[in-house]
Amino acid sequence: MSIFERFKTIFKANANELADKLEDPAAIINQKLEELDDKLDRAQGALVKEMAEIKLLEQKVRETEEGVRLYQERAEKAVKAGNDDLAKKALEEKARLSANLVDLNRQKTDQESVVSELKNDLDKLRELRDDFRNRQALLSLKEERAKSKEEINAIRAEIDPDHIGREMTRMSDKIDRMEAQAQATKDLADQKTGADTEAAFRALDRTQTPVDDELAALKKKMGTP
Repeated sequence: MSIFERFKTIFKANANELADKLEDPAAIINQKLEELDDKLDRAQGALVKEMAEIKLLEQKVRETEEGVRLYQERAEKAVKAGNDDLAKKALEEKARLSANLVDLNRQKTDQESVVSELKNDLDKLRELRDDFRNRQALLSLKEERAKSKEEINAIRAEIDPDHIGREMTRMSDKIDRMEAQAQATKDLADQKTGADTEAAFRALDRTQTPVDDELAALKKKMGTP
């Protein structure tokens, strides 16, 4: 498993565990993103050091290659001068430097492989970081929706539909009774008014006598009001 895969697994596990334990998952994701940014910065610094190591190895390779050429030339000069002992020493030094050159090139190749892997891991970590940032807004929205639903459900739990229905029925019955009482009062008032009027007419009829009729006729004849 690469460094990226191990880090990705650990990061997701930690984020999930903390999100389950704490009340604000969005805040935890923010915190983990900040930690991821910090780790990316440190990893970038480590990558720079590894790349610098390649530069040093490349310099050593060039210096060693120059040494190999130098002692090759010295060996040739010694042979031309007839100094075999000096030529052997030059060739021995050339052989030592050549062996070092092989080792340096191997180290440089290995270092280049490490740097390439680190670059690839960093690119994937950046993609992961960007993906988490893009999903962060969605997570915050989902959290707000969840809180709203929880609040609505809590309010609904406090409401008793049956009780409200009973209260509405009771109030409706009360209003119906009030309307009926008002109508009954009106009917009684109307009946009383009609009875009083009829009684007045009957009383008037009872007080009218023949003398009164004759008096009225006399006033009419005389033109007296």
